[in-house]
Amino acid sequence: MAAISIMTSEQVDLIRQSFDAIWSVRRKLAVTFYGRFFELAPDAQQLFAGDMERQHLKLMDSIAAIVGALDKRELFQSVISHTARHHAGFGVKPSHFAAFGEALIWGLEQQFGAAFTPELKKAWITLYDAVQSEMMRAASPLSLPKER
Repeated sequence: MAAISIMTSEQVDLIRQSFDAIWSVRRKLAVTFYGRFFELAPDAQQLFAGDMERQHLKLMDSIAAIVGALDKRELFQSVISHTARHHAGFGVKPSHFAAFGEALIWGLEQQFGAAFTPELKKAWITLYDAVQSEMMRAASPLSLPKER
């Protein structure tokens, strides 16, 4: 099966290999990510009143589901649509998507160091852009709150 249409098979392979490589340190990546995300979008912190340890696991499980569905377009769209509806109900704003992507790429750069090659970075950015577009499309009928 083909990868999601905007990604090359090489990019899919890079994403999968890199995600497999960081799985053992996923908690560290999640902690790094959320620290940066809350710096970039301090208003988003109020959306996370619960147990952050649990949220770290949810984040990494969600990324794992997305990575696992890269070559299954319908499953990929289903995972993203479900995630989008879930997040829209929590009050996620459009600006949070940009901050999330920036924090994710930054966290991956911190985790991989010099191994985060331009090709690997581009693959992750391409994936996040696809996820962001699909999430915003899927959440649009639920009308994400307008920025203030």
